Amino acid sequence: MIIAGDWLLAPGARLVPNGAVLINGARIVAVGTRAEMLRQRPREIVRDHPGCIVTPGFVNAHTHLCLTALSGLIPPAPFPEWLSRVARATRSMDADDLEVAVSAGAVECLRCGVTVVGDVAYGPESPAAAGDIGLGGAFFWEALGLDGADLSAHLADHDYPDDPGTQCVGRTRCGLSPHAPYTAGPGLITGVAELARRHGVPFAMHLAESPAEAELLSSGTGPLVGLAEKLARGFRPPGHDAVHYVARLGALDGMIAVHCVHLEDGSPQLLARSAAGVVLCPRSNRFLHNGDADVEALRLAGARLAIGTDSLASNADLDVFNEARALRELDPALTDRDLILMLTEHGAHVLGLGERFGTLAEGAYADVVVSEVGVTDDPLGALIADGGRNAVRSVISAGIWRVVDGEIAFRTAGLDTKIARAADKAARAIDRAVS
Repeated sequence: MIIAGDWLLAPGARLVPNGAVLINGARIVAVGTRAEMLRQRPREIVRDHPGCIVTPGFVNAHTHLCLTALSGLIPPAPFPEWLSRVARATRSMDADDLEVAVSAGAVECLRCGVTVVGDVAYGPESPAAAGDIGLGGAFFWEALGLDGADLSAHLADHDYPDDPGTQCVGRTRCGLSPHAPYTAGPGLITGVAELARRHGVPFAMHLAESPAEAELLSSGTGPLVGLAEKLARGFRPPGHDAVHYVARLGALDGMIAVHCVHLEDGSPQLLARSAAGVVLCPRSNRFLHNGDADVEALRLAGARLAIGTDSLASNADLDVFNEARALRELDPALTDRDLILMLTEHGAHVLGLGERFGTLAEGAYADVVVSEVGVTDDPLGALIADGGRNAVRSVISAGIWRVVDGEIAFRTAGLDTKIARAADKAARAIDRAVS
């Protein structure tokens, strides 16, 4: 099948007028102009999309799809207050509720043109549910409140693969995540980093997210002290920011650092040298009163940047284009090309998926998105200005149509009922906590 549009986004964010991609099964066979593709396959079915740009599936590099049922339930609040409410809500949800939440979140991702995620998971239900809907990506089993010596048993209890480097192949990679410095002590952080490197899988961590975290690390005071005493086994305030802290533990090399709002001098350069990349979530940071990341400093330092929405418990939607536009507000020097690369190739590379996702290239997965840009000589500008859920016309992932003419191409009625039930359960738990 040939998917064609007025424009096509080729590798390196190169624009191809009247471009087209030839797919066969779950893989891309060739990319070029519509005329070239038809010369290669004159009898192939062609799906034309006038007024549209053909791109790879977009990358949401940091999500918590299992929190989808909490959408709209918790108002914006300072991070420690929000965190306690989220914890109460999630404790009310069983494995079936979490699986339904992941499925509902995956549907929302597809509506926004996202086919690849970096998702925080508690077990195999998350990648299985997301994969059934059509998403690929890296799924990070989260660990917190443990000693490093307990990590292996914890992962076994949560069905983490014995050999994720070879068992998690295809569209899903099984990564690891020590949650944050205030919930994972030094032994757990180093244990996760060592295990991830040994198996060759990605690992991610929330770093330097909130003022409360910054206060805890700098002086050992503030609203997260109690949580750290309970969960971060062996933690001692290091007297510097989270980036320097994990670097001195030997854990920053290859880490995917998420948020990175509260940084000391030198931290952007340290992230650029050592981390796999930095995932920025500007709208979630504002929702949680965490402040804004210094995007310009990270960019000028040469850090590899990707974009994430975080969860629907701390954001209005899962639309990565809304996130990209918020990011530009923080750093107006970001070009349209910069932002598109963060949402495609660079996002995939930060997650360790660059060979398979985020690009329309021969051999990559057939993840293709068609977005309306109108008649224009500046399709990238139009896509950044107006792209996202309202502009998405078609989505293919793994060679299968997921969105057609702007609508989900499969039944979701049963899912809607189940997610409403999970949301009601979570809302009652939050109400009990508040009252």
